[in-house]
Amino acid sequence: MAQAIGEETSWELLIEVFPESRLGPDPKMFAEMRAGALEFFMAGATLGEVAPTSALPLLPFAFRDSKAVFAALDGALGDQIRSELAQHGIHAFRHCLQNGFHHVTTSKRPIHTAADLAALKIRSPGGAIARDFFEAFGAEAGYVPFSHMYEALKARNYDGQSDPLGVVLSLRLYEVQSYLSLTAHWWSGFTLLANAAAWRALLRPLQDAVERNVEKYALLQRADIEQVNAAGADELARLGMQVNTADTATFRAGLASFYARWREKAGPTAWRLLEAYAGDIGG
Repeated sequence: MAQAIGEETSWELLIEVFPESRLGPDPKMFAEMRAGALEFFMAGATLGEVAPTSALPLLPFAFRDSKAVFAALDGALGDQIRSELAQHGIHAFRHCLQNGFHHVTTSKRPIHTAADLAALKIRSPGGAIARDFFEAFGAEAGYVPFSHMYEALKARNYDGQSDPLGVVLSLRLYEVQSYLSLTAHWWSGFTLLANAAAWRALLRPLQDAVERNVEKYALLQRADIEQVNAAGADELARLGMQVNTADTATFRAGLASFYARWREKAGPTAWRLLEAYAGDIGG
């Protein structure tokens, strides 16, 4: 995408990309983007402190599929999130990238029901909603940067982790985790953010080029990741993981108070926007 933007603008706009947390962990890069030290930042689950509504797409079992997620985030729910971010000097691009629906891998035991999470230490993306979810079932949720996850799991600093199947494959987590339990407990993605002052300083033709390419490559990436995740369970089984489908009804049955807490935190307007796309959630 950065290459395409450079070519389209005859290199008037050169975007230098630093992958794999080379500039530090997500919270550090997010703070630097807000301060103007970085012009752009690809954000995951790091927005809740400044945009509470941004946590709602991660609400467990809220969305039935990626199509419903993108309808919400490309639409009115996403508009609410982008409005909240704008109030803090952040320009958020409309079309987010896909990570996908999360499942649980562990080294100790498969997760057949929610009770099997008890006393496990799970590496999960940063954010209060993730911690709250796992702690609701007696697990301890912790965070280690993405680039250090393999080593943390290999050293048994964590019993398991939560991520889409494509991530399990790309990081070769099947080498350090024995069990894959298909839970599809929440969806996650990435949103390209820009420091609002830096964004406003760009000439309109340059802004247009960025917007066009963000949309183009986000849509392509969504489709690619959908295919990778769809084939992931079979591939991970072939690579030696023991794969099972968890009884997600046991999870949903234990989330009434969880949903009530997050409904109160989100407020009625944001919750209505969420349910307009996800249907009745409860709480």
